[in-house]
Amino acid sequence: MTEPQKARWATALLFAVDGIGFGVWAAHIAVFKETLHLSSISLSEVLLALVIGSILTMPLAGYTIARTGSRLVIWISASAYILAVAGLGYVDGMVPLICVAAAFGAAKGALDVSVNAQGVWVEQKLGKPIVSSFQGFWSLGGLFGASISSYALRHGSHTHEDFFRTALLLVVCTCAGSPLLLPGDRHEPASEEKPRWRRPDPALLRLAGIAFLGLFAEGAMADWGGVYLKSSVGVSLSQAAIGYAAFAVSMATGRFAGDWLIAKFHPVAILRACGLLLFCGLSFALALNVWWAAIVGFVCTGFGIANIVPVIWGAAGRNLTVGTGPALATVTTVGYFGFLAGPPLIGALATLVTVRPALIIVALFGLAITASSHVAIEATE
Repeated sequence: MTEPQKARWATALLFAVDGIGFGVWAAHIAVFKETLHLSSISLSEVLLALVIGSILTMPLAGYTIARTGSRLVIWISASAYILAVAGLGYVDGMVPLICVAAAFGAAKGALDVSVNAQGVWVEQKLGKPIVSSFQGFWSLGGLFGASISSYALRHGSHTHEDFFRTALLLVVCTCAGSPLLLPGDRHEPASEEKPRWRRPDPALLRLAGIAFLGLFAEGAMADWGGVYLKSSVGVSLSQAAIGYAAFAVSMATGRFAGDWLIAKFHPVAILRACGLLLFCGLSFALALNVWWAAIVGFVCTGFGIANIVPVIWGAAGRNLTVGTGPALATVTTVGYFGFLAGPPLIGALATLVTVRPALIIVALFGLAITASSHVAIEATE
């Protein structure tokens, strides 16, 4: 096995590490809300702290990667991520939860940027599309994290035990994968290059807008799907965790099939189908407001969201006006902002109208993606 091939599986493992930690966090959001007696606005403040932590570290991670490469940043951010995951199990109030959530978000933001940078580097070395499968491993990690949390909650495990066991697992995975990552992805600009302002490319902004909507929906489902099941449908905490698991497994399946789908079908057709699945699946779950319908709807929603990001990333890479690197940086930043900002915004809206009507906005995003897919993609071809 060549070094890039080893790095491919190591990078996939680090994507799974990122997903496992987030899956365990997502599965426990409803637990934190209940055990700490948080209102919807209080929970949105916790999620906002996570967003702020991520936004602060993402640019710093990108700056550091350009000068040292992604491998060092992965080591540092993964270590901080593991510590934050362990710390989540020991919070006993609103203020400690906000502080640890901010640390968790900061570590996750840096880890997101660094593992994606490593993924692009490995893809370039192998010379074939594999980024969609990396996203699949992230989703698979989220599924695994939510599943083990559901099992632990169902058998009466304490929160600190669940998070501590997860942290130990992440230590093993990180130590196994990090040494095999590829070095050499430094992109320090030449000294004679001077930064200059350029007018934003309209086609790129349209792609970034769809990335924002798609990742907003993914983040909202991850953080508020379980809360909706617990508060509106009235299921148990373990069943709420299963709801997120159903969403995560469908999204993982869709992403593992993503490379084949992207090669076989036109990007506009894929985006239209993704948008319709998102709208129809989530609308079905919210309209019937019963357990079985929520699971079916969450599965369809997961399939719908799965390949929005890979299609947009590919279209951005074909942008000849701005260039591949700056284009990908733009859509990634805007998209991740949607992923991180979506949950607290949904929380603020839920305070006014409850969770169920708030999630209708996310369903409508599917129609917006379907309607704008042709306009967004055509300019890149």
